[in-house]
Amino acid sequence: LVRQLAARGDRVYATCRTPAASASGVDELSQVAGDVVLVQGVDVTSDSVGETLKAALAGVKLDCIVHNAGGFAASRAEQKLDTICMDAMRRGFELNTLSVLRVTQALLPQLSAPGGKLVVISSMIGSIADNSSGGMYAYRTSKAAVNMVSKSLANDLKPQGIAVVAISPGFVATHFGGMSPEQKMKVGAKPVTPSVRGIVEAIDALELRN
Repeated sequence: LVRQLAARGDRVYATCRTPAASASGVDELSQVAGDVVLVQGVDVTSDSVGETLKAALAGVKLDCIVHNAGGFAASRAEQKLDTICMDAMRRGFELNTLSVLRVTQALLPQLSAPGGKLVVISSMIGSIADNSSGGMYAYRTSKAAVNMVSKSLANDLKPQGIAVVAISPGFVATHFGGMSPEQKMKVGAKPVTPSVRGIVEAIDALELRN
């Protein structure tokens, strides 16, 4: 996302705990060309994240906020009915659900209104209607919950002219979820570049009416 947005001339504030990716250990963020401001030390699972963001982005007017942080909270095997623990459930909610509220509350005064956009990267795994296999309790429920958060935000922010959307990127060949990109490609995952292009197109097309 950072690479594609910066390549077309957008200024991007890329927040992270550390530039080194959690799954691969590789720092790609620092190498992205363009108008990219790297904001480190941002932990969206912490209740103090708002103070960190306000200090780092003081005076910055934002056109769009993308909530991209997420995680499984536990392995698939640990999220079965007979293995799921409440600590894993709480980790899932802290990262996948509450983070969106924390960051939105902190940065909402800096989001353009009207015309601002708030984007939540969600998942079809959070769909109640699409759940035909069970399991994955921490991830499924935290993503279902953030979909409801997104819906409430859409209603609450509509009077300010701010559009909100939850986007499911599909099955993408990243390091996310415990499989390597190569393993995912073998079972039908989409390459990263066209997947992100679709996300960016959806963001560009987002308006209150849709």
